[in-house]
Amino acid sequence: MIRKILLVASEDPKTSSHVRVALDIARRNGASITGFVAVDKDQLSNIGPAPLGGFHYRYEMIKNRVARGLSTAKEAVAGLRKICEANDVPFLAEETTGDRDQSLAQAWRFQDLTVLSDHVWEPGSNEPADAEILLHFVAMGLRPLLVVPQGFEGTPAKAMVGLSGSLDSAKSFKHFVQMRPFGDIPLHIVTVGDPKSGEAPADLLRGAADYARLHGYEVTTAALPKADKRVRALLDHGHSVGAELFIVGSSYHQFLTMTRFGSHALGMLTLSKYPVFVSH
Repeated sequence: MIRKILLVASEDPKTSSHVRVALDIARRNGASITGFVAVDKDQLSNIGPAPLGGFHYRYEMIKNRVARGLSTAKEAVAGLRKICEANDVPFLAEETTGDRDQSLAQAWRFQDLTVLSDHVWEPGSNEPADAEILLHFVAMGLRPLLVVPQGFEGTPAKAMVGLSGSLDSAKSFKHFVQMRPFGDIPLHIVTVGDPKSGEAPADLLRGAADYARLHGYEVTTAALPKADKRVRALLDHGHSVGAELFIVGSSYHQFLTMTRFGSHALGMLTLSKYPVFVSH
């Protein structure tokens, strides 16, 4: 059940794929959208020391970066509001000028789902944040996240669930099944190699399929052989069965070491041309 969606703003909402996907989910579920943008003045001021005699130049550069950040952030939120109003989707603005992480955590507390681009926009900065910032958000507790690559269009026709046998991947799978962001979308559930839980792949897949079917989903399954490049195996198999959405799990400890499923989640976020639903 989705009633409130936190939508992280982009510089140009009219051309952003994640905005269109958030609108689709909102209309489908009768949800409102909260448009989030934060201008982190401290971060924008971090441009390194000034050379000898360059203090005034450094001061002007910082002032211009902050001014641009504030201006583009205001324009982005106004653009989101206009798009939501045109689509009859209730809209609230969450604009802050403080620390981005703290502000985002505050905004997320009473939201059901966070939707954002795979290249997170930082107002005033010339470069988007890299994919690791997305797992940083997961580690902060902002779950679940739906990450939408720029260029994706339409509504996913099928979702693929990658189960590792861990509780984290099961939680992500259950979050998606219970939330139904895209309605009764067909699910394809897969394992790669031996599950971490120690059970046979067929047993894990049977339990997951039974759970999804009880929730009204059409389900298919596949047990893939062990692969050195697990992310590539998942993506290639997903493409072969027509999956246009990937559901993965990640955990805080694995994120810190960037190993196991943490690195798998990062790989999916980096390489997938389709949306990725991440939780833990």
